[in-house]
Amino acid sequence: MLSVDNIKRLDLEISSNCVASCPMCPRNFYGMKHNAGYTVTSISLENFKKIFNEQFVSRLEHVRFNGNFGDFNTNPEAVEIVEYLRHNNRHLDIDIHTNGHSRDSNFWKKLAKSDPMVHFALDGLQDTHHLHRIGTSWSRVIKNAQTFIDAGGRATWKMIVFEHNKHQVSQCSELAKDMNFRAFELANDGRDNAFVFDENGNHSHTIGSPPHRKPVDAHELLQWKAEHDWQVETEEKKIVCQALKEKRIFMSSTGDIFPCCWLGFSPTKYSDALYHGNRQQKELMNNVENNAITHGLEKAVSWFSRVQESWRKKTIKEGRLHRCNLHCGKRL
Repeated sequence: MLSVDNIKRLDLEISSNCVASCPMCPRNFYGMKHNAGYTVTSISLENFKKIFNEQFVSRLEHVRFNGNFGDFNTNPEAVEIVEYLRHNNRHLDIDIHTNGHSRDSNFWKKLAKSDPMVHFALDGLQDTHHLHRIGTSWSRVIKNAQTFIDAGGRATWKMIVFEHNKHQVSQCSELAKDMNFRAFELANDGRDNAFVFDENGNHSHTIGSPPHRKPVDAHELLQWKAEHDWQVETEEKKIVCQALKEKRIFMSSTGDIFPCCWLGFSPTKYSDALYHGNRQQKELMNNVENNAITHGLEKAVSWFSRVQESWRKKTIKEGRLHRCNLHCGKRL
C-alpha cells in the first residue's frame, strides 16, 4: 500500500458536525436525529498542521473536503485550514463539498481568497431543495454562494436528481449560469428511495418509491435493520483499488487515517447493523494505531498492508473486506 512519501491526494473530513439531516446520510436515520456511534468533533488547525507538515503539503496534487458525517463549514477553523494548504502549495487543486448553509458573508469572502472550487449542494429550487437537504435554507445557500462568487470564488452547483426535482434541472442550470457558477453538475448517489422522518421519528414525507412497506415510525425501521442481516456479496471479484491508484488517503475529523472514505465510517464504533462490514473491519483493525495526531502520519498508514492482504482471500467469508469488494471489486 502507500507510504507517506508517495501520497499525492487527500480526502478530508475536518468536522463531523452538520446542520442538515439528509434522510439517507449515515449521520442520522432517515431524517431522525440518531447517532449510531460516530464522534462529533472538529479537527483543530494545530492538529491539522501536526499531521500534515509544510513539506508534505508542498508535494500534494489534490485535496478534497467531503466528509462521511459532517460538513466542512462547521469546523471553526475551516478557512484557516484552507489558507494553510494554499500558503504552502499555490498549485494545489482544492475541492470543497458543502451544503452551503452555514457561516456569514465574511467567511465566504475570506474563503474565496484561497481559490478553492466550492461545490454547493442545491437539490432543486426553493420548493424542492428542502425535501432532501432537511435543515438547510435554499435562499440562504443561494445567498452564500452568490457572496462567494462575487468575491471572486469559483463555484459549482451540484444537484442530486430525484423524482421530485427532475423537472427543475433546466431551471437550475439557467439560474446557475445567471449567478456565474463555473459549472453545473448533476449527481445520482443511489439514495433515491426512502421514507423520511422528523427528529422525533414520525413520518414526514417520502422520497421516491421505497420497495418495503411503510413502517409505523423510524424506531420500527431502526429495530428492523438491527435484527436483519445485510446481504453480503459472494461473487468473486478482482480488487482495483481507487485509493491506491490515485495515491489518496482519507482522514476523519478525529485524525484517524484510512485508505479511503468507504473504510472510514468510524469502524470501531459505528453501528454494525447500519453499516455492514464494520464488524469485519473492526476485527482486521485490532490493535491498529491509526490516529495521526497521537502516532504521526507514517505510523497511521502502516496498517494499510492488512487491507491489501485481505484481497488475497477469495470471499468475504474467508476474510476479504466487504467494502473493498463492494466498491472496488471488478467482475472477473
